[in-house]
Amino acid sequence: MANTSNTGGPNILYPTITSAPKAPAMPKLVVELFADRRFRGLKGTVIDNIPFVGDIGFSGNIASVRIFKGPGFHTSHNYKAVFHEFRDYKGRQIVLGPGYYENLYDVAYDFGGRISSVSFSPIPYMSGPIYGTVPMVVEVYRDPNFQGRKSVILRDLDRTDQIGLDEAISSIRVFRGPDFPPNGCKAIFYEHVEFEGQSMEVALGPLEYYKLLPNLHTQPRYFGGVISSVKLESWVSGNTGRFRDIVFQDEFDNIKPIWQWVDPRGDCVRQIGMPMSGGILRDRKGWLEIHVGPNHDLWWGPNGSGGNMDGPRMVQPASGDFALETRITCLGQQREHGGLLVWESDRRYLRLEKTSALHGYKGDIRFEAHVGRIGTFLGRGQQSSVVNYLRLERTGHEFRAFCSIDGQEWQSCGNATVVMGDTVMVGVHALCPGNIPSTVTRFDYFKILKPGGFVMSNISR
Repeated sequence: MANTSNTGGPNILYPTITSAPKAPAMPKLVVELFADRRFRGLKGTVIDNIPFVGDIGFSGNIASVRIFKGPGFHTSHNYKAVFHEFRDYKGRQIVLGPGYYENLYDVAYDFGGRISSVSFSPIPYMSGPIYGTVPMVVEVYRDPNFQGRKSVILRDLDRTDQIGLDEAISSIRVFRGPDFPPNGCKAIFYEHVEFEGQSMEVALGPLEYYKLLPNLHTQPRYFGGVISSVKLESWVSGNTGRFRDIVFQDEFDNIKPIWQWVDPRGDCVRQIGMPMSGGILRDRKGWLEIHVGPNHDLWWGPNGSGGNMDGPRMVQPASGDFALETRITCLGQQREHGGLLVWESDRRYLRLEKTSALHGYKGDIRFEAHVGRIGTFLGRGQQSSVVNYLRLERTGHEFRAFCSIDGQEWQSCGNATVVMGDTVMVGVHALCPGNIPSTVTRFDYFKILKPGGFVMSNISR
């Protein structure tokens, strides 16, 4: 069906298309299926009718679902997901609109472990969560020539065992998504979990619509049966679109009263600095430095025990949809380890951070969600510049993370769905995980942005 060449470098495949399947339609709904209650266990993503869920790895064991309004939902506001008891859309059924259904065994649904097929149908309108952007649609298959067990990937996946295809992917189809960025997008396939080890890139340029890899076992660079994680990397120019109005900005020339300093052990230091030249202040723009000694983390530990929650943070309240942005300047031995924080409680929070070069993460940008004492690695952005910009956006319960080396071109670092209240605490944090040398994290500024139409206030001049 296709052949490939390695002209773009040893890790980039450019398939030559000789025939093509029909590209997936713009999804009206995105349905995530889970084998366990509370959105845990084996996961599958469905954007079109599926006559038998066994084809994507489930066997009478679907216990929870999340349903999102997809990018095409505006064309059919009545769309619902219909879950059928038997294959081929037969038997009893339950109809659910966009929302979070964490226990289908509950008497309100009484449909846990009964779902065998899924269809979509226009039924009276219901509101619900929005999935967010879909820059690329990746279909992965267990067998060559797009056969066998299949899974759809729309977001970074740090472990392919979550979809039941750990080191088992043999063929791939990659399509433009409805939110394909104008300068292109690429899927990166890694041999190890959490985006580590050797990688293979499949890039779609601005004028390309799909690429097919029918047999990874016969590619010039063998990659069949080794894939353990997948990253979808896209870039956006300027701000990321929706959030344009600055409602809070701090250049750290002083400590504003709105900030709350949290230092659980009382042994960390925050300092305000100013750029100086010959003893004369150049301008009012300063910085915030947080000094942290070893063994300060914001992590409950593996399986919810053995960690600590002693990392310091500086936070303030924010509500509704927003974007957070900061810039971290690397100093000396690149000892910084910190970044942006969205905090509802110690059982529900998000971290987007630049890690220390002296840590095992080697200075990478990491995006993590922590819910119910369990941490989940969501995405990664590798940066080698001495200055790194971080950005974290919230739309409802959807969170998108970005990083940049210049504040103009932004690279995606992953997406998360975390149900939080309207008002949360936001700000910056600093860590020193384990026994690495003490860290020093310098924040040059912090911004909160809102969608267009908000009035600016509390701006630091």
